[in-house]
Amino acid sequence: MNSESFNPAHLMPLSLIPTGHSVVLRRVGAGDGIASRLAAMGVLPGTTIEVRHNDRHGPIILGVNGGRVMLGRGMASKMSVQDS
Repeated sequence: MNSESFNPAHLMPLSLIPTGHSVVLRRVGAGDGIASRLAAMGVLPGTTIEVRHNDRHGPIILGVNGGRVMLGRGMASKMSVQDS
């Protein structure tokens, strides 16, 4: 997906958000283990997330609460986000 096909009005997986976009985490569609790991990194529903690097392969680098977080693509695909 390129930035022209990014539709900010709908929930979509974080793994599909292009580099440079900021979004808000709305829900984590995974078990308590992943939700707990994300919470420990400061990534909670309602958090604004800046996608700093997403080249569609390998990990995704995020800007969260003034820091950086690196997530695997599988974990990012379970996170539903919406335009901030």
